[in-house]
Amino acid sequence: MKKALVMVLIVLFIPPGGLFTAEITVPHLELASRGTVEDGDFGISTSAEADIALNGGYKYGITLGLGAEIPNLEKALSYGRLDMPYLNSSPTGDDYNELSHMVEDRFNNQATLSIRYLEAVVRDLFDKPLELAFFIGRYNKLGSGDGFQERFGTVQVGTDMRGFLYYPEGLGGDPSLRFNGAIHGILGTGLALKGLFFDKVVPSVYLYQDLSFQDPVTGTYLPGHYSGDFSLMVNGEIVKFEGFTGITYINQDNPVLRGGLLAYVGSGPMGLLMQAGLPYWEAGKSITIDNFYFLLEPRLRFEKLGMGLTFFYHPVYYMNREILDENNDQDSGKADINLKVFYGDISRSPFEGGVETTLGMRIHNGEDMTLWVSPFVRTVTSGLLWDFKVRVNVLYFSKGGDLMEGFIGIRTAY
Repeated sequence: MKKALVMVLIVLFIPPGGLFTAEITVPHLELASRGTVEDGDFGISTSAEADIALNGGYKYGITLGLGAEIPNLEKALSYGRLDMPYLNSSPTGDDYNELSHMVEDRFNNQATLSIRYLEAVVRDLFDKPLELAFFIGRYNKLGSGDGFQERFGTVQVGTDMRGFLYYPEGLGGDPSLRFNGAIHGILGTGLALKGLFFDKVVPSVYLYQDLSFQDPVTGTYLPGHYSGDFSLMVNGEIVKFEGFTGITYINQDNPVLRGGLLAYVGSGPMGLLMQAGLPYWEAGKSITIDNFYFLLEPRLRFEKLGMGLTFFYHPVYYMNREILDENNDQDSGKADINLKVFYGDISRSPFEGGVETTLGMRIHNGEDMTLWVSPFVRTVTSGLLWDFKVRVNVLYFSKGGDLMEGFIGIRTAY
């Protein structure tokens, strides 16, 4: 039924006589395989994310985005039919939990292609340099710095410390939620208005029904949440700036406020990235440092030799979802320090390699600490960026866990 619906939408999306004029692009493709040892056996699990965009071109101004998110591709490919066991007696709590876990695991690891977003754009609104878009689904990331590359063609501004290679377990045990380099993201149904009056300044306004507030059990969105956001991008020669502020109205509850700032200062061999923001704060409640998203990343490059140091303090709310630990408490006080030393420039040559050292810690508990040393190699071939990484657990003999993990990542490089 889902596949049939997708095909119908594809056919409806392409205008009559324009079957061969629609552009099909792959704006995002990422495969990341992780090898670990569990119970004495070595196993490989692959996370897959893909976006396929059907674009009507400038004439039609409409884009349909299809995509898939698969936490474990091996499970998705190996799962066949589901047999429900017959019980001869009343089930116990353990029986129910075992069956529930089996069904949940199969459901969460389906390899299905679904609709991710739909966007219809009106350009030159009222013969003015304005863009008005109606969107449904995942629309934009705020405070990530990725927009500078997409709109202005600049060098990379956002941090590399994102996604599966750095957060393979997900956040709070949820493999579908990972830090993606942004302070906040827009998911909903609504309108976006962008002003293109200036070459290097882009203000944007978003008004939408917010679909990112979800039931923690069923995963369905909670109705009655309406959001508005304002963002501003300034592409200076030395200083690049991106800021946003927003509010979510909730029926009979206090509104949720958010805001953030990204600044990148770069000249010659030196650069400095800073992200600071409040992804989620319910008005009227107390506010602590754990509500904040904070990342500081100085960068240094001499010819082909480079170095970057990243300090990242985790917020306890991300993408309007609360991050919980294994005890179902707020996963607070977590921070990462990552030192990367590398040789090569992947933007100018096909290879780049080096070593990363990543220290994970909980500020209020010095014993809860991890330390990984990760040699890595990165290469570009035919529009794909390949990452090869081995993570060695330096604290294995004192704290246990996995001694070593191997990663292979593949993603689009354009």
